[in-house]
Amino acid sequence: MEALRHALCLSLDRSGATFPRDGCMGTQWNPGNEPSLKMNQIPSPKVKNSEAEQPKQKRKFRLNLSTSILIGLALGIICGIFFGESCAWLGIIGRGYVGLLQMSILPYMMVSLIGGIGTLVAAKAIRLALTAGMVLLGSWVLAFLCVFLAPLAYPIVEAGSFFSPSMTEVKEIDFINLYIPINPFRSMAETIVPAVAVFSVVVGVALIGIETDKKRILLDLFSVASTVLTRVAVLVVRLAPFGLFAIAANAAGTMTIQELGRLQVYIGSFILLTLLLTFFVMPGIVAMLTPFRFSDVLRASRSAMLTGFVTGNLFIVLPLLIEHGKMMFERAGIRTDDTDSFIEVLIPVSFNFPNLGKLLTLAFVLFAGWYTGNQVGLAEYPTFSVLGLFSLFGGVDLALPFLLDQMRIPSDTYQLYVVTGVVNGWFATLLATMNLFAFTLIATSAATGNLKIKPRQCVVLGVSASVLTVFLLLGARVGFSSIIGTSDIAQETLMQMQVKSDVETRVVRIANDAKPALAEGSRLDHILDRGILKVGYHPDMYPFCFFNDYDQLVGYDVALMHELAASLDLKLEFIPWTYETRDEQLRSGQIDVAIGGLMVTPERLARMTLTDSYMTITAAIVIEDHRRDAVSTWDDIRQLDGFRLATTGRRLSRNVQRHLPETNVVYVDSPRDFFHEPKQPFDAILMTAEGGSAYTILYPDYDVAIPKPQFKGNVAFAIPPDEPAFEKFFNAWLALQETNGTLSRFYDKWIVGQVASEKSPRWCVIRDVLHWVE
Repeated sequence: MEALRHALCLSLDRSGATFPRDGCMGTQWNPGNEPSLKMNQIPSPKVKNSEAEQPKQKRKFRLNLSTSILIGLALGIICGIFFGESCAWLGIIGRGYVGLLQMSILPYMMVSLIGGIGTLVAAKAIRLALTAGMVLLGSWVLAFLCVFLAPLAYPIVEAGSFFSPSMTEVKEIDFINLYIPINPFRSMAETIVPAVAVFSVVVGVALIGIETDKKRILLDLFSVASTVLTRVAVLVVRLAPFGLFAIAANAAGTMTIQELGRLQVYIGSFILLTLLLTFFVMPGIVAMLTPFRFSDVLRASRSAMLTGFVTGNLFIVLPLLIEHGKMMFERAGIRTDDTDSFIEVLIPVSFNFPNLGKLLTLAFVLFAGWYTGNQVGLAEYPTFSVLGLFSLFGGVDLALPFLLDQMRIPSDTYQLYVVTGVVNGWFATLLATMNLFAFTLIATSAATGNLKIKPRQCVVLGVSASVLTVFLLLGARVGFSSIIGTSDIAQETLMQMQVKSDVETRVVRIANDAKPALAEGSRLDHILDRGILKVGYHPDMYPFCFFNDYDQLVGYDVALMHELAASLDLKLEFIPWTYETRDEQLRSGQIDVAIGGLMVTPERLARMTLTDSYMTITAAIVIEDHRRDAVSTWDDIRQLDGFRLATTGRRLSRNVQRHLPETNVVYVDSPRDFFHEPKQPFDAILMTAEGGSAYTILYPDYDVAIPKPQFKGNVAFAIPPDEPAFEKFFNAWLALQETNGTLSRFYDKWIVGQVASEKSPRWCVIRDVLHWVE
């Protein structure tokens, strides 16, 4: 085992890693009297003699690993900017390199945990658990303090948001399968890290109670396995400059910064906080509580931080952090068997707990609330903290959608977080690496009696960190305010949407009373003969049909009609309808189909002919932001005295009145009668959540509330009665649009707001500057 350790140190030294040479071979230390794993007790005369025998030999210049990584990263960025999207294929090499880094980590974590815990005696294990728990709790408090300070960087603006399907869903995290290794081999095969960690900790704890002589062989086996796996990781890390070159070139060549909008507020504030915590606060805390100096902490962790930063993977730097931690104690002259055992236990175990990097991502929930106009109130911070901490045990990808839903923020804003994943993932991993390293140094120092609190440094760090944080965040707010302005990205997106179609179109603004003469035959034959499809529309039915900023009639239903006309080679004529005239317009032939997000109700089914449903909707109440909690359930609405609820459509208002007899239900011809200079005061309006969300974009003072229990419904098109051929054709055509993905594509664009702009080639030097390629 000792020979393997010396070989490892030699390989690290030759690879240019930042471990001090005397950390592996030169410094002698007293390992203690306990029969635990011994290190550095066998000298390495071969290495020493080789250096002594060749004192005059000119040494070759070698770059250390940190410098090589920086060079590879810089060259990758330059390559990506120069060649652009031509570097996309390098992503395969980058993924392969990350896979190589990951291959030894899970087995390393297992053997390190089992072996490290198994070497402890019961008293030391309890002491380590208590000290580590206190340090971990302190780091959590620091993280939430930063999360709650993050909104100081957000400018004061109002905004709405598109409908999110997750507004009607509640996500649950399966903590049982996540943390209980019912089948340890399955957990290992599926890389369920928390469950594997629990299994390893339980086995390690069980080893504590076994006599030392009986467990010695097993512990030696784990020690050798740990050393071998560490060597495997180090061998792969030697390839870091090449792997990180490929990752950086791919990212720089394919990423764009267009249409980030207000997302830059989250990215900028997140990066600001991570850099402050990584390079100032965390090293400062270590320096004021341990024998280690501020500069030593940064120097020892730089290789691990660089690797974690570029790969965005904390898991792969665990072996490096363990070795760096041991070297820190050795250079300070306080390395013992206990420090080694504690470090080997603390880093793999604490990896499975929420770290600063993960906890700081919770600031995205506060950002999403600001972004959508659904700010999380101060009174909700305690609930948010508890839910956030425990949900993060299931991972960020599970926690953020869950928290967005619990805080009544459209959880599809999580897609915005995904957009920031590459950039913020780098900085989150950078902070997590420093946090894990600092936590281990502090907890190990406390558990071994090496904690040295320095009151003066504590005061200086506390005051300087507080002042610097507030100053930077408020300065960022001023900067962001000047950059993003007061424009609402969602409103601009909605009002600038267009229908891409070559169909010849005529839009009538005021319908006349003339009744066209219908020819003999079915309505479908009549449409095909005249070559024009007459579509009835309501101009204020966002997002189904409305006029955009370019005075064009657009919307989900309008786009579908263009699709239908194009498939039949017809022209389009749009004619307005009202609730009083719509049925007569259909019967007389003035319009062939009525659009506008028509909800399917029993009254409408009895009085008119509706096509098959093309979308499912959810009943919702649109109400002022500050009154949203008052309509959480339908029973809450019934108990509100004098509550005035507006609805569109006379028949719908009568139906709602039957279900809410205590409520004053008032009919309005258009939602604009409620939102824009109402003729009489209303408290709220009954709409679909899909349509109501679009109106909150136009009127950000309002919000969508979905009372419980939820009521689902369908929307359809109204067509002329007694036209079986036309009805059969329309239903078959809608089924075809669902099959070929048109309905889904239009839903994502018009309802959810995922506007896919035509992507132009990525700017690059070789094409846009040198013009070597087209």
